[in-house]
Order: sequence, then structure tokens, then C-alpha cells
Amino acid sequence: MTEQVPTVPHSDAIPKIHDPVATSNQPFFEPGTYVIQIPRDQIYRVPPPGNASVAQRQRNPHQKKHKSCCGCSCFWCCFIAIASGIAVAVTIVGLSFILLKPKDPEFQVQRFVVKKPQVSKNKYSYTNYDIRLNVHNSNRRSSILYQQGGAVSLSFRQQNVATGKFPTFHQGHKNSTDIGIVLKGTGVGLPKDVQNSLRNRKSKVPDSFSLKMNVPVKMKTSGFKTGLAEIVVTCDFTVQSLAQDTHILSHECQTNR
Repeated sequence: MTEQVPTVPHSDAIPKIHDPVATSNQPFFEPGTYVIQIPRDQIYRVPPPGNASVAQRQRNPHQKKHKSCCGCSCFWCCFIAIASGIAVAVTIVGLSFILLKPKDPEFQVQRFVVKKPQVSKNKYSYTNYDIRLNVHNSNRRSSILYQQGGAVSLSFRQQNVATGKFPTFHQGHKNSTDIGIVLKGTGVGLPKDVQNSLRNRKSKVPDSFSLKMNVPVKMKTSGFKTGLAEIVVTCDFTVQSLAQDTHILSHECQTNR
């Protein structure tokens, strides 16, 4: 009987047994999940701080909407506060105008002189009339702005003999101001009474005139101005004569709107 020699299996067919001693020098990883811990002093790169806020917004998307709502609320609160302040200021100024009722200025004729006489066909015509007025603002808190476009006319017995312009200026509260107005003759011959007074400078016959002024004005109270208004001033006055050293015997001025 023939003796069978056992066959030696191929080396690849022999299962390998893990030897911890033999493989101690080589890393061995089994499949699975690992947690790697790295010391803090070995971290070489730190993410930017903005990444945290981006991640936070992604996790809480309603937070951005809440902030925008807060911004809108603040805007409307500021807008309402400013509008309320303006409304209160306008109301106070309006009530001050209604309650205080700013008074119209007062006028007085201080001087009246006929200048530069001219003679034409035994009739006198005069080119210039020099008038000085005193304007008084009796308001305690309101100033007056006299605007451009004021017109002045001089009449003798309802006949217009000269015209001119009213000056522009700003008059403070509780203030009196002297102004001068130069009127130019219209070329119309003066009545005989006036001509006789001019021929005889020693004559003491009184002469009466009427001065009319249309003046656009604005009232200013606490920095706020009113709309443009027109005052009509009429001054009736009597002079001693038409000599250069004449005196105002009487005058009466009325101011209307």
C-alpha cells in the first residue's frame, strides 16, 4: 500500500493570523467611526469670525426678518416724532398769531418840503416833494418786513400831484424808524391857492394834502413769517405854508388791510 504524503497548501491559501507583535510597527485601522482629538497648540488655521454669524443666520432664518422689522419700526417712530414736533411748532405759532393779533404799524408825517420849482406859462409845476415819516411798530414779539413794490401818491384836493416808491426795510419789535420818501411831480399844474403860497413865501395860509401808501408787508414771529399782505396807509396833513421852513400843523394817519 502506497503511503500518501500530505500535500502542503499554497502560501496564499493559508489564512493569516494577526500577530500584534509582528505588526506593532505598522498602523492598523478597522472600519468604523473615529474621534480625533488635536491639542489646541497644534491648530494652525482658525475659521474667520464671520463664519459663525453666517452659520447662525442659516440656523435661524427668522432672526434676520425680526431685525428688519425692528429697523422699520424705528424709522416710523422717528418719522412720527419729527412730524409731531413740526405740527406742534406750527400750532403754537398759529395760536400766537391768532391770540396776539399783530398790530399794524403806525405812521406820522414829520416833514413836508416842495423842492425844485419849475415855471411853465405862468404856472408852477414841481418835480420833487421831500417827505419824512416816522413808522412805529408797537408789537412786543412781531417784527415787520416791508417788501418791494410799495407805491406812494400825493394828492391835493383829490388831485394826484406826485408819485413815488415806498422803501424796503426790516423793522424790529417795539421799534420806531424815520424814513424819507422822494415823490416826483406828475406835471399837473397846481391849484391857484398853492401857487399863491409858493409865490409869497411869507404867506401863512395853511395847505392840506393827502398821502396814500400801498405797502406789501410780512409779519415775523419767533422765526416764522406770515404770508404777504398789503396795508393801505392814508395820511391827511396840513402844513403852515409851502416854504422850506414849513411846519406840520396837523396830521392823521389810518392803516387798513
